[in-house]
Amino acid sequence: MGIPADFRSGDGMEALLIDLDGVLYEGDKAVNGGAEAVAWLQQEGIPFRFVTNTSSRPRQNIVEKLAAMGVSVTVEQLFTPPVAARQWLVDQQVASVALFVPVATATEFVGLPVVDSSLATGVDAVVLGDLGQGWSFERLNQAFRLLMSSPDTQLVALGLTRYWAVDDGLQLDVGPFVKALEYATGKTAVVMGKPSAEFFHAALQQLTAGQKPLNPA
Repeated sequence: MGIPADFRSGDGMEALLIDLDGVLYEGDKAVNGGAEAVAWLQQEGIPFRFVTNTSSRPRQNIVEKLAAMGVSVTVEQLFTPPVAARQWLVDQQVASVALFVPVATATEFVGLPVVDSSLATGVDAVVLGDLGQGWSFERLNQAFRLLMSSPDTQLVALGLTRYWAVDDGLQLDVGPFVKALEYATGKTAVVMGKPSAEFFHAALQQLTAGQKPLNPA
């Protein structure tokens, strides 16, 4: 698949935010023309970020997956819900954070005031990601109790995806667990992920740091 002529001209194109699943790959299979398109963007010097709702693994794993498909990018060119959530937590100057995310994803939050969610009695923010098989009633109830410990405790969701396809069928993602906690606590989650407009704006802010701001319209 080549680069379409009308796209190749780049008229008016300031930058691109690009999805991954279904655009560059489907599962572990590369999408034809994806690597060529990324190479063209790099050759033309057009700024871009990959935006994905993946919260079950760190960015380095995604970089390695793309490299195996012939797409050479850096960790900094990937914008994920954990990256957006980390920046939000820093901006809010939270004093304590409880993470309900996979161990690998927790590495994205190194340096923040993370507490042991099983021992904490109160925190400023509860971060919810795709725990997959790691979910249990006990884990969900821990998050619920922490959220109820103070009216000021924030629920931060790493996306609202309802489900996704795995090898043996469909599997629940983080969205249903976020909605369950919203219903139980009466709180509204701060959503870090697609299709939240704030997520795309945050990606643009990172993309244009130190440069002339882009028009997001």
